[in-house]
Amino acid sequence: MDSAKWLKDGAEVEFAGADLGDARRSRRLQQVAAQLSAEPAKSFPQTFGTAELEGFYRLLRNESVTWEAILEPHLAATCERAAQMAECLAIHDTTEFQFKGRDALCATSSSAKGFFGHFSLLVAMDAARTPLGIGSLLQYERKGRKKEATRQEVIADPESEARRWYRSVEALERRAAGKFSCIHVTDREGDMFEFLSNAVSLGARFVIRATYDRRIVEDDETTSLHEPLLRLKPSVARNISISLRGNGLTPGMDRTHPPRGAREASIVMAATTVSIISPHELRTTSHEIELNVVRVWEPKPPNGQPPVEWILYTTEPVDTPEQIERVVDIYRARWTIEEFFKALKTGCSIEKRQLETFDTLTNAVAIFTPIAWRMLLARSVSRSTPDRPPTDVLTPVQIRILELKLKRPLASAKDALFAIARLGGHLSQNGDPGWLTIGRGFEELLLAEFYFSLGQNAARSDQS
Repeated sequence: MDSAKWLKDGAEVEFAGADLGDARRSRRLQQVAAQLSAEPAKSFPQTFGTAELEGFYRLLRNESVTWEAILEPHLAATCERAAQMAECLAIHDTTEFQFKGRDALCATSSSAKGFFGHFSLLVAMDAARTPLGIGSLLQYERKGRKKEATRQEVIADPESEARRWYRSVEALERRAAGKFSCIHVTDREGDMFEFLSNAVSLGARFVIRATYDRRIVEDDETTSLHEPLLRLKPSVARNISISLRGNGLTPGMDRTHPPRGAREASIVMAATTVSIISPHELRTTSHEIELNVVRVWEPKPPNGQPPVEWILYTTEPVDTPEQIERVVDIYRARWTIEEFFKALKTGCSIEKRQLETFDTLTNAVAIFTPIAWRMLLARSVSRSTPDRPPTDVLTPVQIRILELKLKRPLASAKDALFAIARLGGHLSQNGDPGWLTIGRGFEELLLAEFYFSLGQNAARSDQS
């Protein structure tokens, strides 16, 4: 795995070969990607000169340019990186992009207007969960549906929002065929019988957190899923760190995601195999699916704190304590995609972009997606191997610029990350840097490198 090389390659490499219907558009895409990567948090007018800005807007507004075509080279490059691993995780989740004062956009689940992006982030199976890139993306508006539509009609609709989970898994399985194996990971939204059943039929591997207390068959009798799970005896115990969680952003979230403090939790785990029965309204399709189920719980939570309780459906083996722990660790890697969303929204300021339509905004998301991945990769490399030399994550020119600006040498990859964040306003006493300061720092560093390269080119021209 050559993560250092991936970082040193410019952002424009992730757009090489994009088919936008015209070679000039494809070249312009690579040019704007390089400039936006150099200044990911700045507005478009601040990034481009007057003539360049108009050309950039023409690119986004061109009816022949789609976000799918823009992103395709990155999706292919991500899968090539995954093929080097043979096996990886595919973490799926949906995020909401909100924009104020955009009347041309549809309403979202909140009072704002905007659209949704359903991303599939591929990550390596190493301890650091190194991000490999985005392997699948669906962008869509929530235009509503007829109130009288039945569940069967909604699921049967190929454009149904509920089908985004299966569509993403299917797309990745198609790309992965014969090259690498994915273990698909989702949070509770992925707990739909139709999705579980279709994924099993597809032969996909997965770890999906359960939401519902489903009906199962046990000893030829129908019972609740929780019945056998509550009888399980712990197979393994360990401590895990859980993060701070504030109040829910939407009504009802405090019930499903109650606020909690950051702490160490002493958890236990156990597993079994069950046969899940399809809901009544879907009995015309498959009736039962057999899955392994892992229960994770906290026997003695601190006073006033909600206990940890996870139920995970999986196709992975759970016969030994080591296999059970592996499933739990796979699910815990799901949080990597939350960090990607922060890199995209905070580090790249995607929701502050002054564009008006769904088409132009989704094109912008497609351009910034590989840039956000590279930011996430840089932080991952710097954290997982902090003592590796800074040349593994930055170019010699970037290192020299940082050393001149900060008036001290960089001894390690961790030094490099903190130096970048310091350019963005991070203070060392505040702990690890966040995406806002990392984004600002990258902006300053890459802009300085851009002007350095212009100076070098000018010097060579004078000597010729």
